[in-house]
Amino acid sequence: MQFLDILWQLLTNPNIVYLLLIAGLWSTVVAFVTPGTGLPESAAVLCLGLALLGLARMPVNIVGLALILLSVILFLLELKWPSHGAFMISGGLTLGAGSLFLFRADVATAGVSLWLISFTVLGTAAFFSFALSKAWAVRNRPPFQNPDAVVGAQGEAKTDVFAEGSVQVGNELWTAQADELIPAGTKVQVVQRLGLRLKVVRVKTG
Repeated sequence: MQFLDILWQLLTNPNIVYLLLIAGLWSTVVAFVTPGTGLPESAAVLCLGLALLGLARMPVNIVGLALILLSVILFLLELKWPSHGAFMISGGLTLGAGSLFLFRADVATAGVSLWLISFTVLGTAAFFSFALSKAWAVRNRPPFQNPDAVVGAQGEAKTDVFAEGSVQVGNELWTAQADELIPAGTKVQVVQRLGLRLKVVRVKTG
């Protein structure tokens, strides 16, 4: 009971609830962009679940919460359809505004720390700038001309691969599967292409 009491007390702190909400949303984004590991999905469920418990006990401003959710959509749009930073800048401004107005001002409750909001907005912008630079680099490189040309090519497991995972072959990131557990960072070879999914095996060295 003591642990639950401490947890319940923590969930009355606006800063902690805000961090859980942001962590859950960005874990959802990472899970959407790079599926297959299970870790981002688990983190998203845990963080969002705790955040919702905290938000249910606080004077939430629906407009502020909607702005934060809108910022996630804008960042995803920038990743999907690069606009030379327009969506990303709009997402950053929307995230900042939503964070400021997440809790209603008509109730005697402290809001989210301005320092925490600034750190979150700048950190998010830096993360998406890095992600966009990688995405643009991949888009500007020629893909495999023949889809089946990927068979026989070697690459690297970006996540653990078994029933599902992610591998990079050439300049492209693929969803992959294997007959054995292949740890992240292992060199792999494509043995079969199954639509948009690859079947890979571990490259034996030595």
